[in-house]
Amino acid sequence: DVVAGLTVGVMVVPQGMSYAKLAGLPVQYGLYGALFPVWAYAVFGSSRQLAVGPVAIVSLMLESGLSRIVGASDNDANSALYENLAIQTSLLVAITYILLGLFRLGFVTVFLSHAVTSGFTTGASVIIGCSQLKYILGYDVPRSDVLHEMIKNFINGIGEFNYKTFLMGGSSLVVLVVLKYLGRRYPNKEWIRATGPLFVSSLSILVTYLGDLSDKGLPIVGTIPRGFPSCTAKPWFPLTHFGDLIGPALGIAVVGFMESIAVAKQLASRHKYDLDSSTELIGLGMANLAGAIF
Repeated sequence: DVVAGLTVGVMVVPQGMSYAKLAGLPVQYGLYGALFPVWAYAVFGSSRQLAVGPVAIVSLMLESGLSRIVGASDNDANSALYENLAIQTSLLVAITYILLGLFRLGFVTVFLSHAVTSGFTTGASVIIGCSQLKYILGYDVPRSDVLHEMIKNFINGIGEFNYKTFLMGGSSLVVLVVLKYLGRRYPNKEWIRATGPLFVSSLSILVTYLGDLSDKGLPIVGTIPRGFPSCTAKPWFPLTHFGDLIGPALGIAVVGFMESIAVAKQLASRHKYDLDSSTELIGLGMANLAGAIF
């Protein structure tokens, strides 16, 4: 348990920050979202191995839904509104989960087609991958949920290509792929595959620090606010944009639960214990509630 906790805890730092940027939020929100929700789920959830926290598809759905309401969040007013709406969305998702769990509606998952969820996940993964290309290519592009428009935007901005960022990101991807291959190729070296992201993250930090790459044109995350998150229950009300938020909130609840329950069921089957889908709903609801509070 200690080894598993330390491994996940270390990995969630770069992962949480990445998903926060994918959701259009400051990087510290990814760290906050990986802290208190885990504690809440450990108390109310039924899976013994499931790790709860920021995930790629939900981050993308949140960014897509809120951007339609707020638009560009470049100025301080829009950024503050965007963050408040993200907190309110988390609250609405929490209420949805808890109500479904209390009414024992976890069984509805059997009516959701695997083909639908698989197709959605695959499509979302393509959009997520393309949306992250700007961090490897080194230049920003206008946001779009349409694949061909996204490709067109990348082509139009190719003049701003940053080879330093590309070399750093590309080499990191190559190392990740090689480590993943070695882990699969040699079963007794499976730990190489599991620790690959941690190794690449640590190596990148070390190279950036020792080479002082931030002063040589390589963008970095920068300073992250210290300390524990403050209470964010105050922005819950008034729900001025309730009509605009309820759609994304319900979508996030459905997709988030489908993704979570699929992994939880697989783990429960592997470790031979029963999983209550309605209890899972309550556990996920309390996790989202904790995220909305902190």
